[in-house]
Parts: sequence; C-alpha cells; structure tokens
Amino acid sequence: MTFASPIALTLIALALPIVALYILKVRLRRVPVSTNLFWKQIYEEKTPRSLWQNFRDLTSLLLQLLLLLLLVLAVADPYFSSQLLQAKRVVLVLDNSASMRATDVSPTRLDAARRSALQVVDGLRFRDEMAIVLAGQTPEVIVGMTDHAPTLRQSLNAVKFTDNPTSLVTAIELGRQLLGEHPHGQVIVFSDGCVDETAAPAPDSTVNAATETPASPAPSDKPAEAQHESPTLVPVEYHLFATEASNIGITQLQVRRSLVDPVGYEIFVTVKNASAAPVACRLELSLNDLPVDVIPLRLKPEEVWRRSIEKTSLDGGQISAVLTQIEPATENSDSAKAAVSPPDTPVDLLAPDNIAWALLPARKTQKVFLVSQGNLFLTKVFEANPLVQITTQKTIPEQWPADSIIVLHGALPPTLPPGNIFVIDPIGDCDQWKQGELRENPIVAEQDRISPLMTHIRLDNVLVPQARQLQFTSPPHALATSISGDVIYAEVKRANGKCLVLGVNLDSSDLAFRTVFPILISNALGWFSGTAGELQNSVSTGDLTQLNIEAEAGSVALLESPSRRTLKVTVPDSAAAADRLMTLGPFNEAGIWRLMPEKSTPEKSTTVKSTSRQAVDQLPQLSLAQIAVNLASERETDLRPSKALQESQVVRMNSETWLSKPLWFYLTIAACLITCVEWFLYHRRYIS
Repeated sequence: MTFASPIALTLIALALPIVALYILKVRLRRVPVSTNLFWKQIYEEKTPRSLWQNFRDLTSLLLQLLLLLLLVLAVADPYFSSQLLQAKRVVLVLDNSASMRATDVSPTRLDAARRSALQVVDGLRFRDEMAIVLAGQTPEVIVGMTDHAPTLRQSLNAVKFTDNPTSLVTAIELGRQLLGEHPHGQVIVFSDGCVDETAAPAPDSTVNAATETPASPAPSDKPAEAQHESPTLVPVEYHLFATEASNIGITQLQVRRSLVDPVGYEIFVTVKNASAAPVACRLELSLNDLPVDVIPLRLKPEEVWRRSIEKTSLDGGQISAVLTQIEPATENSDSAKAAVSPPDTPVDLLAPDNIAWALLPARKTQKVFLVSQGNLFLTKVFEANPLVQITTQKTIPEQWPADSIIVLHGALPPTLPPGNIFVIDPIGDCDQWKQGELRENPIVAEQDRISPLMTHIRLDNVLVPQARQLQFTSPPHALATSISGDVIYAEVKRANGKCLVLGVNLDSSDLAFRTVFPILISNALGWFSGTAGELQNSVSTGDLTQLNIEAEAGSVALLESPSRRTLKVTVPDSAAAADRLMTLGPFNEAGIWRLMPEKSTPEKSTTVKSTSRQAVDQLPQLSLAQIAVNLASERETDLRPSKALQESQVVRMNSETWLSKPLWFYLTIAACLITCVEWFLYHRRYIS
C-alpha cells in the first residue's frame, strides 16, 4: 500500500493529548451542603482519578483512538499499486457546432450531449483522469488531464453554443495526443454526427475490447484511419444525439458592386433543402431593413438553389437574407399540402442558417473637371454616370480644383497638376513624358488582365487609326500595348497623385461608339476613388479575414460581436500608416461584427442598432470596419448524422461502482460509523 500524502501520518501524534485527557486527574472542590446522602452516591460513581489508576473508560478511549486513526489514514489517501495500473485516461470530445442547436433532441442536441457527458464524469473511477476538448472549427482544450470532478462538471456546464462548423477528426487526433501512449486511454465523442462522409469515422474491428450493440440510436466506433494502424490505437466511443431531421438553410450569401452599372450591385445566394421531402419557402432580401425582393421557392428533395440577383442602389449598407418556410396550411389544395411537406416530417429545426448578411459598399459622388475643346461622346459618358458631377472647360485653368478628378483631353500643361489625372489623346509634352511619332493603325497585342482597370475590357478589336507614341520619363505600368511595343493605355507612377494616360484619338477611333468605352471610364473612376470592383466578402463562421484598417500603428481597437461581446485587438506596427492590414478571427458567431476604436463611448455603441438605417449612417463615425459572418455550411445545414457513424459499433468504458472508490472514502465512512457507535454507547451509559 502507498500513501498519496504520507506527511498526513504525522497527525497520529494527536493521540497523545487524547490519552492525556483520559488519564487527567479530576480535582474535586469542597462545597458545604446540608446533607451528604445524595453526594455519597455521586462520589462513588465519580471517584478521583490518579495517574497510576487503570482506565475506567477504556472503551471510549479505544473508540476515540480508532476514530483518529481512520481520519488520519483517510487524509493520507492510501491506495494500492494495482489501482494505478488499472486507472484510465479519458478525453471527452464535445461537439458544440451550429448543428448542435437543433431541437429535434429535447431541449437541444448540445444540452442532451452535456447531460450524457456529465454522467460519464460521475462514472470516473479512482485515479481516472479526464480532459475535455471542444470540437469546433478549431479544436480547443478547455480542461487538461485532471481527476477533479467538480472542475470537469463546471467546464461542461459552461460550454456555450457557437455557430462554427465541426472538425471532429481533428479534435479526435488532439485527444489522442493528450492521451499519449497510456495503456488504458480512451476518447469519448459526444456529437450529432453531422460531418462529411469523407471525414466521417468508419467501423473498425481492430480494437481489442468488448463491444455491445447499442439499444439507443447513438452508436459509436473508431475513425476510419484506425483501419490502417496497429490494434493498440486508442479506442473511440461515439454517442450521437440526432435524428433524421429535415432542414432548409441559406448556405451562401455574397454581394458586390456591379462592374458595369455604376449604381448596380449583384447578390449571389444559395439555399439548400436538406431533407427527403419537397419544401415551400420564401426568401426575403432587404437593404438596411428596406425590402429589396421576395422570392418564393419550391425546393425538391436535396435540391440546392442558386441565383445571382441584380439590383440598383446608390446607398450601401447591410444586405440581409431571411428564409421562411411556408406552412402547408397556407396552400390552397390538399394535394399541394401533401406535396410541400408531409405532416410527419419536421423541417427548419436550425435557426442560424435561416438568416445571412452581406455588406454593400456605398457609392460616393465624384467630381470631374473636364478640360476639352469639345468631344460630345467624352462629355456624355461622364454625364450619363449618376455618380459624377462634371464641370467642363475648354482652356487650361490658372488654378486647378483640389477635390476633383482632372480629365485632360488634348492640350496639356507643361507640368501635370497634383491629384488624380486622366489624360486622353495627349497633345504636346509634359513633365511625365515626351510626345513621339504618330503611329498609324496600331493593334493592341497585350493587355493586363489582372488589373481592375482592365476588367471586362478588350481593346484588341477596337479600330484605332492613329495613336500618339509616348516616351515616358519613368517606366509606367502598361495596361495595353501594341504589337510594336508602344504603350496605348498606361498607369503613370508619380508621387503627387494617380495618373492614367490613354493615347487613342477619340475623333478618328470607334472606341467612343463601343460599349467598352463607358466601362473603361467607369473602371478608371472606381480606381481613382479606390472602390474599383468593390467586393467585401462575407466570412464563414470559424474562418479568418484580413482588413485594411486606417488607424495608428499599435493603437487598440475593440472587436464587437453581434451579441455585443467585445475583444481588444491591436493594430499591427508592420503595416504602412495609411494601410493597416489586420488579421481578425476566427469568428464563432453569425451576424455583423464591428471593429471600433477603443475611444468609442459605450453609450453610442449600444444605442445604435446594427440593422437600422440610422446605424448605417453613423457607422463610419463609430466603427473602423464591419465584417459580415454567416454560417454558410451545407453540412451544418444538413442535420442528418453520417451513415458511417450510424452503422458503427460501440466500445464501452467501465464506469465507477461502489467497489471502485478510493480507500479514503471507505475510511471516512468507517469513521462516521465509529462516531455513531460512541454516541450510542455514551447515551446508553456503557461509557461515562
């Protein structure tokens, strides 16, 4: 036998004062009384004790010493070596992904899994150890190896819902690493089994352990990779909390500004019917709480509906998509009711995938100052753009406007003014280039397909009778080049502003008559404003994203979740002062996340609702950036467990019994029994 706390054996010295109290002589006081008739009897029962007299209450003394011995041994925590050899190490993997919110298992799948996991904690035997791993997008160890059951229970009760997808295989591998090479290690998984079939565990017969057929629909077994490893691989036990539940959900929502229409935008949305029955539903699209479109849907079993929807709006803000199921009772005919959804088929048991968000950048009005002798097509292409406020002038001004994009057609000043400049068909020299020979019928041979300035643009089929050769003072970024190597369209790099030059004569070319011309001008305007082809991707839960933040290096910002929880983040020092590239995430909650400066007052951040139009107008003052986070997972929308898990076997662990408790438990019970015996003997006058 070995003691976990042998130092506690020194408490046996408390037996000395107990013995001393029993042999201590009682000194009687002299008190005059009227008669000694009654005191004589008491004197005979309570005779004075001497140090050398025999103990009259030997039974009581032995019981007290036995009680002390039992308590000291209990504190010393004795155990046998065989108990250490039989001790288990268990890793409990708990799935808290979005699909665990489903209510087909009462009250939710996560609550049912939590209850079962607590029963496993209560079944731990003496010297057994357990760790808890959350199987989210990124597995997380919330409790390391411990045998302290209250800590394990508290950690399980503190597990909250998330909107993350699950990564079950990775979590199991993490559990195996925690177990190491322990001979009695085991992984127990509590999940709904909503994993991809390619990543789902498969049956394995290499485990040398007793198996039994489960009576409940919650089977378990080992991962598929166990089939290729040794029989000593750590066994895995699965407990599934799921039914063949039906569900519909939005699995993707993205929005971007149109590259053709200055005020247009496109919405791409995907809806999945993860059930074996047809479903009727309604998809409602809103921009800043104002309805944009309502689309009725009739989805066949297992159908995935995808659609790209074009809309127009000058304002930006939050795009929300809400999916609502149409109850069969709303249909007109009885046959239609039966075709939509059978009465015994539950649908839409998961709320997070019924709504999705996306962010639409706002379009800002741009001022254009056009200097031209008069080209009708060039003027009209700017006037037709609703985002442009154009001012025209035929001669070069003495003072240039500072808040406008300057478009120079033809004549040039000797020095280009600072700011954003767009030069079309330049005549003469300037500080950035010198004019060369006039090229006849140049053919565009190469284009920069990657540049946003050339999106949806092809100049190789444009008729260009004449083009002016330009000899640049510094190498430009060529966007379109002729066969002879002359630059037709280029970005000129300079320190005091952006500059584009298009060396095409609009009067002799058919460029102004083609649809590519307004697209070219629109791309240029978007490039000048920094919003060319805006696309702020919606992020899936559990993923990371990178944002360009205009903030001071090293400054602290607050990342606020849709539930108003905040997390402090620091702007990196390595980025440029005007372009801070920050990596944020992973995001465990669906909704609109906001990155706010730390100096923002709590009153402002709490009184403004994220879905209101007033919030959209105030967000530039209150936040540095916004991130739209959606569940966007077809596997989480499909609430049906993996077939591989359902067909697997079960490996059960031995639970705690009365005979498997530690010795101190029985010693403490024995001490309590000794106390009761002494109390009984004392009151029965067997001991005094």
